[in-house]
Amino acid sequence: MPRKKQTTKSRIVKAAWNLFYKNGYDNTTVEDIIKLSKTSKGTFYHYFKGKDALLSTLSDLFDQKYEEINNTLDQSLSSRDKLLLLNHELFYMIETSIDMNLLASLYSSQLVTKDNRSLLDDDRYYFQLITEIIASGIDTGEFSRTSTVDGLVKIYTMYERALLYDWALCEGKYSLSAYSDKLLPHVLDNFEKGI
Repeated sequence: MPRKKQTTKSRIVKAAWNLFYKNGYDNTTVEDIIKLSKTSKGTFYHYFKGKDALLSTLSDLFDQKYEEINNTLDQSLSSRDKLLLLNHELFYMIETSIDMNLLASLYSSQLVTKDNRSLLDDDRYYFQLITEIIASGIDTGEFSRTSTVDGLVKIYTMYERALLYDWALCEGKYSLSAYSDKLLPHVLDNFEKGI
């Protein structure tokens, strides 16, 4: 996948979520976000109607992290190792820099929204990258050819959403990345054996 330059919108999103984590959502102002993202008020309002509009951008932040990781990823790694690394890095970022209440809000809003459910948008960078890695794993015979790319992508992404939901439900009482490091290899074993 080609490397993209960080956009102004992505700088605003990253700055906002950094501030939400450090200061809390209620204690973060639009002016704080503008200052940290090094943008102007006009630029901020060009992309967002207000601070509340940023709540639906958490999936954008996840995609930015996946893109960052992929840009430095050793492409000679197996598909399995790429998925393990991507999952670990994303989950570590989530548990160390995303406010759990905001994560819970995102999951709640996705259940009741009539608009686009960003977590299921297969145009996201996340879905494109995971699809590319799993397709490569099937093409090389690392993952069983009895499985389809779409089927394995659905299982992998469902696994990640389920673990994130459980972690938020349990109020972070366990390490998200460490727990996934133990569970995900078992899921990927089945990718190799065939489902």
